[in-house]
Amino acid sequence: NENIMKIKHLVFFFFLSLIGYSQAVTVNYSEKRIISKEKLEATPEFARKHILASYNYTLKYQNGISLYENSSETKNTENSVNEIANETNDGGGVHKNTATYRITDKTKEKYYYKDIAGNELLFRFFNGNKDFFGKDHLLNWNWQITNETKEMNGFTCKKATSDAFGYFFTAWFTEDIAISAGPEKFDGLPGLILYLSTGGIEFVATSVKIDENPIIIVKPETPKETVTMAEVESFVKEKVSKLKSSSTTTVNGNTTTTRSTIIIK
Repeated sequence: NENIMKIKHLVFFFFLSLIGYSQAVTVNYSEKRIISKEKLEATPEFARKHILASYNYTLKYQNGISLYENSSETKNTENSVNEIANETNDGGGVHKNTATYRITDKTKEKYYYKDIAGNELLFRFFNGNKDFFGKDHLLNWNWQITNETKEMNGFTCKKATSDAFGYFFTAWFTEDIAISAGPEKFDGLPGLILYLSTGGIEFVATSVKIDENPIIIVKPETPKETVTMAEVESFVKEKVSKLKSSSTTTVNGNTTTTRSTIIIK
């Protein structure tokens, strides 16, 4: 029930606000893929630099309002297409294999705006060849806080885990900065998230600044038609399932040609 969730948020953040709600904080994060050695070796050499790259984002927080967005150098880039072809003859005919790799940074430009008191999440990002503008309530991560601690960025951090929405997330947060904030859509802990792993992507805080002066956070304008996070998830899953069958094979005489399209975002 959305009303019950909103009440829970308000009660939780009332106590949190007593020590950290009015703080003005600026955090720089680095985002990059978590990629296995096997997957990296299976990636063409020209694309390895791209999938290993990190991208920079900034989180601004004040008075229960936060905005997470890409830094000025993390912008959309045009798609690039590279073809790799090889041809073999095993005596039974000619076999041609052509792979087209489409590389894009369009998914790197995004924002996530949160209003804790209003239980509101606004967002924009690109996925599946589509720009999403969203409006939703703050997500319920159902974090499980552990007893594990470690130092990050000069702060003592605690480990928390979540299996929300069918995925597994690991976060390290610090109660030294007692605000419910973090990268992208992630929040809901009694302290600032300095590290988060989705299993495929990791978010690492590279700097943390407690601002003495107020921070100006402008609420993004969204179009009349928006989507929820659940609707985005459904759309993306459908697109991914279609991408898995993007190879085609044609036969012309004794020549067999296989064409594959691989999209790297």
